[in-house]
Amino acid sequence: MNKSTNKELIEEILNFIEDHLYDENLNLDCIALHFGYSKYHLHRLFTALTHFPLHTYIQRRRLSEAGGLLVKTNQRIIEIALQAGYASQRSFSKAFKNLYHVTPNTYRRKQKYNPVQVKYEVSETCLALSETKIFDVRIEEKNHMLFVGVKANTSKGFGVIGRCWYQLHKYKHLILNRIDNDFVVGINDYSHFEKNGVQPCFDYYAVAEVEDLKDIPAKMITKTLPASQYIVFSLKGHNEESMQEIVEYIYGQWFLETTLLFNQNCMYDFVKYGEQIDEQGVSLIEYWIPVLDSCLDHDTIKFGDNNE
Repeated sequence: MNKSTNKELIEEILNFIEDHLYDENLNLDCIALHFGYSKYHLHRLFTALTHFPLHTYIQRRRLSEAGGLLVKTNQRIIEIALQAGYASQRSFSKAFKNLYHVTPNTYRRKQKYNPVQVKYEVSETCLALSETKIFDVRIEEKNHMLFVGVKANTSKGFGVIGRCWYQLHKYKHLILNRIDNDFVVGINDYSHFEKNGVQPCFDYYAVAEVEDLKDIPAKMITKTLPASQYIVFSLKGHNEESMQEIVEYIYGQWFLETTLLFNQNCMYDFVKYGEQIDEQGVSLIEYWIPVLDSCLDHDTIKFGDNNE
């Protein structure tokens, strides 16, 4: 039997949401458990594709359907509110107004139904690797890796990431046992990933890879990553630029076309930033994602190459 691609998985999830749209327990936990996927990786794939976190998408779908009921039926607003998963008419009205910019009563009087969120359909179009900054995709196998540097949690906002890098660059000369002076590393650790409102909360590390954990500079922390296989994306860019566009492409397009499975025992990914910078301020950047070794083959990583 052929494995489903991640795109097919997302299509199944979208269908599942439609079939269970009004189930009280329809949420990230429920869907991740049903499909045997980690909450973090499901959140990452779904958000990259639809541009909404899963819980926001479900809320928008329910409110859009509620708009249809307001226009097409004579159901009481409280009944529609309860059906949409709200405990009171007041909470429903507030959420509805945030989405439609009018109250449910006003919307009903206008008798014009314009669903804000129809069911998302997965597009057949997909960028080729040559249309992005990515110039190479490869497989790497690594034993455990050791790092020394600075750590923060994004619950305080993404500004902590810049402060981590400032501290690392200021004191990295004190790290005496670095393995590779050509790279520094940014690790996104999702082991305790949470959603605090719209703010994703995870631990971030700005670090350098080291041979051992001896002679750690004062006020610096250590981080160990376990052995794993990785899919590695190489690109050229400015180290200070956001990786968001590349991350959205990888999770929202590239992975969807593959049968790769994330390594659920390695709840992180990391970026290696080159320290050798050319006259345009450009360096080598590598994005590393842990995957299961049983899924890796060379056919898997060639799908985006249109230069045959």
